[in-house]
Amino acid sequence: MGNRPAANTKGRNMAATIRQATAKDAAQWVDLLKATFGEEYPSKDAYRPDFIAGQLDPASGNETWVAEESGRLLASVTVLKPSEPPNNPVANLGRNLFRQESYTGGAAEMLVRRVTQAAEQRGQMIVVRVPATENPQQILFEQAAYACVGYQPLKHILRTRQGMLFYVHGAAPALESRLPLSESLSQISDLAGLVFESLKIPNPVTVRDGATGYPLQTEMQIHDATFEDFELWKLQARASNPIIEVSSGFNRGAGFLRLNTDAPLKAFLGQRESQIVGGLAYYMDEQDRCVRILDSFATDDLAMGPLFHHAVRLAQEQLSAAYIEVDVLASAPRLLKCAEQLGFVPIAYFPAFFVLNNRPADVVKLVKLNMLYAAETAPLTAMAARLAKVVDLNFQDQKIGVAIINLLRTLPIFAGLGDGELRKIARLFTQKLYRPGERVFNRGDAGSEAYIVMRGQVDISLNEESKPIATVGSGQIFGELAFLDGAPRTAMAIAAQASILLVVQRIAFSDLVQREPHLGMVVMRNIAMDLSNKLRKANAAINTTKK
Repeated sequence: MGNRPAANTKGRNMAATIRQATAKDAAQWVDLLKATFGEEYPSKDAYRPDFIAGQLDPASGNETWVAEESGRLLASVTVLKPSEPPNNPVANLGRNLFRQESYTGGAAEMLVRRVTQAAEQRGQMIVVRVPATENPQQILFEQAAYACVGYQPLKHILRTRQGMLFYVHGAAPALESRLPLSESLSQISDLAGLVFESLKIPNPVTVRDGATGYPLQTEMQIHDATFEDFELWKLQARASNPIIEVSSGFNRGAGFLRLNTDAPLKAFLGQRESQIVGGLAYYMDEQDRCVRILDSFATDDLAMGPLFHHAVRLAQEQLSAAYIEVDVLASAPRLLKCAEQLGFVPIAYFPAFFVLNNRPADVVKLVKLNMLYAAETAPLTAMAARLAKVVDLNFQDQKIGVAIINLLRTLPIFAGLGDGELRKIARLFTQKLYRPGERVFNRGDAGSEAYIVMRGQVDISLNEESKPIATVGSGQIFGELAFLDGAPRTAMAIAAQASILLVVQRIAFSDLVQREPHLGMVVMRNIAMDLSNKLRKANAAINTTKK
């Protein structure tokens, strides 16, 4: 990821006119789109002048600015209409289209500065998505005092699926103070540190709060609902003063150009006994094949985790979404931790993009990919490359142990854990190869390890002469009681055939539990339930024998 130098600006032609677009500019705008993306943009509505005329009409709520020279559009940027009045005024720039000559001729710079000036006069923060493949555009916004605050891989489908960089222009008064950050969220803290440095604002105070995520499984039924029902129940939930955790109100258009806004809003509700205790709203962007979480609410600490867990499964199993994304307040450490447990990765940090209790609150954009991650190869500016590197490290970490995670997901002992938690467990395992007849452990050995059969078969016997009392095959776990007390083995284990075992040390697992108490609680509960079932069966067998 290197830095391409800016074009020589000497001798620029500054004859371009900067003005707001109208419906009459539709044909010229379509011509500009073709010059930028060819005729391969996925939404064919983008090439229909009659459709674009409605988008350029100021009555649409969108505010489009263009750079024009001799009746020809050289560049265009749109201030996208928010879906609802946001809690903090943010100008969301989109549909940024630039001919190559607009960079060298100065029209692009004039346009960006004029749009920025208009937002500043309204006291707005500004955010814009820039394709990672568009190095001149990165340079353009950085020279206009924008800072790179995020990188989302594989976000939009243009000619191909491409990564996007997020740039922000800050409103100084909104950046002066903020709520503290949680020390429990190291990935977010690393990302935030770079953003604060780029925006030249002091790092906030961090607090050692020992934040844990919400439980992912509780006694709660989840059922589909209309968005209207969600809004109604959310309104009724205000009586319990629910915590605001999700940032909503952004533009709900589809794809990079955010053109089509008719995607149906969907929701589901969580019910415990006869009470609605939470809900989550979302929509499916069919163009980019992604699920965007719009909003959520919960009346207690037991609803939010299962709601997000359900959203993840829905995106993966029913909607076949390429990814799922959500904007969470940095002041919501439990939901952020919950998202981490489910395998979400922080990809952008937006300072002061929300107002909470009359104070600026930061927003974290998180993404969970359901497709293979690939690192960015396009040339980036130095600022963008530093940010993308942090995000890349977080995604590379997710690629570790994919096969092991898939195996762990099927084991009852790990039921109720999210992908993020399973990934932390997967890192603890090492692989060992055992030849046929080789002993895994002897009776009386210290119970310091647990084993999963990745391939092969292991016999469990009381001694060398006795027949096996159990046989463990591929995808099964044994020795898990070592997690409880480390007591000596009460039987011996011998590889019945060539076997590959995954081995985890009790000490390593105990250290993880100290850092992630929710994870440990779930595993111990599952072990206890398994032992309880075995004891019941044993008691039933004994009672049958007595009769």
